[in-house]
Amino acid sequence: MSLSRQVLMALALLLIFSSCSPRRSEIALRPSEVPASRLVDLVDAADANLVTMIGQGTVTFESPEAAGSASFELSLRKPDSLLIAFEGPFGIDVGTLFLSRQLFVMYNSMENHVTSGVPTARAIRSVVPFDLTYEQILNAFTGAFPVAEKESTPLSYTVDGDQFRLVYACGTDSCTYWIDPADLLVRRYRRENSNGQVIMEATTSGTIEDQGARTPRRVIVSFPGEMRRVAIHFSSAELNTPSVSFDFTIPPTARRTVR
Repeated sequence: MSLSRQVLMALALLLIFSSCSPRRSEIALRPSEVPASRLVDLVDAADANLVTMIGQGTVTFESPEAAGSASFELSLRKPDSLLIAFEGPFGIDVGTLFLSRQLFVMYNSMENHVTSGVPTARAIRSVVPFDLTYEQILNAFTGAFPVAEKESTPLSYTVDGDQFRLVYACGTDSCTYWIDPADLLVRRYRRENSNGQVIMEATTSGTIEDQGARTPRRVIVSFPGEMRRVAIHFSSAELNTPSVSFDFTIPPTARRTVR
């Protein structure tokens, strides 16, 4: 093969691989040059690039009632389908959680018990030891913490270290977002009540990039007042894969509870 042909092939490979990777943001870390509304739009657009995901990792939880960890395999299709299979030590099948806007199904294989119903916060709390809404669970496993108050004017918009810091009024509470300008990920989220007490806090770290999308490798969500904490760590993930399965099986002998 001639040298010129080798160079052309190398350039072609570079173009192929670069087209499969998300472009890094080049926005300046200066609020005067990037209006808050523009920054939030950029974050939303980057989040929207993630449509499907298949991943594996570990989840660890701590609460006054119980604590533990498990491996998981995840299938996700945004905006509303999530399937997680949990596995304990030595490959022991722990259970399966399916979640959509209309339905949740939680199968506890250790007790051979399945709970299903509409995914209200109360119903979800009946199967997991956290006050998490459907959206918060989806956000936790995708590492996305969208600015819900984006139509309003932020109370504060500054630079904190190497990140943008946005503070919004959330009813009588305040919500603070720290945004990394490089990958447009929310690296920290905090909600405080009117007394300055932290109700909920989330942090993300690391980045997985694939097929024009990105997601954090590690997500930690905590509720300090309730001493509850969940940590999610992806060992691997495929983003925007075209084939995602949500098939799961529940034994006909399982006891059933409808919420």
